[in-house]
Amino acid sequence: MVKVGSSSRVERIAETVLAEIAAGRWKVGERIPPEPVLMELLGVARNTMREAVRALAHAGVLEIRHGDGVYVRARTDTEGILRRRFGAVDLREILAARRALEVEAARAAAERRTPEDLDRLADAWHRLHGAGEGEGEVDRVAAGVAFHRAVLEASHNVVLIELYQGLVSAVAESLRRANVLEDLPRPPVHLHRGLYEAIRSGDPALAAAEAAKPLDAMIDLLGAEAARTTHTA
Repeated sequence: MVKVGSSSRVERIAETVLAEIAAGRWKVGERIPPEPVLMELLGVARNTMREAVRALAHAGVLEIRHGDGVYVRARTDTEGILRRRFGAVDLREILAARRALEVEAARAAAERRTPEDLDRLADAWHRLHGAGEGEGEVDRVAAGVAFHRAVLEASHNVVLIELYQGLVSAVAESLRRANVLEDLPRPPVHLHRGLYEAIRSGDPALAAAEAAKPLDAMIDLLGAEAARTTHTA
């Protein structure tokens, strides 16, 4: 929860804006409406609105770009905090934490998935592996995130889902910062298909094993790259 000192009015407005972002009214990367529009929309005074925006910026949810506007950086305050905290952490450590979350989520998804969950997983798999060659790396990352988010949502564990989203944002930023996307091989179709089939068939142990495979491969690749860099330095 966003904390802004003793001003309960400011905190309520910040929570309202946060709820709108989480619901998808303003997406990550988008600019939120200008201050006068927000004031009218929420029925608050200028000072209250500004304090709420500052609180959300401090939490990493919003980014204030002077002379340009205010942009959404994260869907939740937990995600914003994790992005700020782990943005500079070694990528392999982030991936190891993500692996722990995804393995447990896959195990739970195999036990709790609904027909609607399976439909979302199938759609996400087709978006990930049905895209043609030549698409941008950002699309590749986004498609992979969408598939794994569908797995997390099928677990129906709200804590795992929120923690995962924050870590994934840190992973994506680390990949782009390190400029290693081109060196990462596209995961074979059978890895994601195997995970989907294990969840669909209700096999928790197999789902956990399938969830670990692509992340283990990525961690091993980054470890080998780090070893080569150290050796040639």
